[in-house]
Amino acid sequence: MLNRRIWVVALVALLLMSSLAGCAMGDVAAPDREVPISIDAALEGQAAGMQGLMSGSVTWTESQLSSFLTELLKQNTGPNQPVDAITVWLEPDNMLHARIALKEGVLLGGSNIDLMGKVMVQDGKVMVDVTDAGANGMMVSGPLMGLISSYINGALSGVGVAADVTTDDGTITIGMAGM
Repeated sequence: MLNRRIWVVALVALLLMSSLAGCAMGDVAAPDREVPISIDAALEGQAAGMQGLMSGSVTWTESQLSSFLTELLKQNTGPNQPVDAITVWLEPDNMLHARIALKEGVLLGGSNIDLMGKVMVQDGKVMVDVTDAGANGMMVSGPLMGLISSYINGALSGVGVAADVTTDDGTITIGMAGM
């Protein structure tokens, strides 16, 4: 299941890279705050997730979620995978911004792919409706946005059965169904 998520990130990166030539100029701006990524924050995120499974609700900070995703990626892939880090910013009203930082030389002219969207629960699954995506000052639009959303949501489908999700400045809380 985890390897599927890692391949989804790599596939999204490749889809964005291959489609940028026909896209409009623009940018998906990340919030202006640092999200530290560390092994300690990843372990805190893992502990919060385990506690959440027992209590029926989990809350992660941006640092915990970003660190956990990044460390999972590192632990479950080899040295040739293209992603260096995943940073997530969380805003009120279930808004999410994510930056996929690629390793040097993967993307010509830059090293980041930025996504923005809305987090929701649909049919018991946490999902992201990607509204904007871009890299190197080029925006992705049209049918490709639906494809990107479907790959991300395929990776999220293993999170568990969710009842609700809320975001605030710097946190996400997922309520589990049946708890």
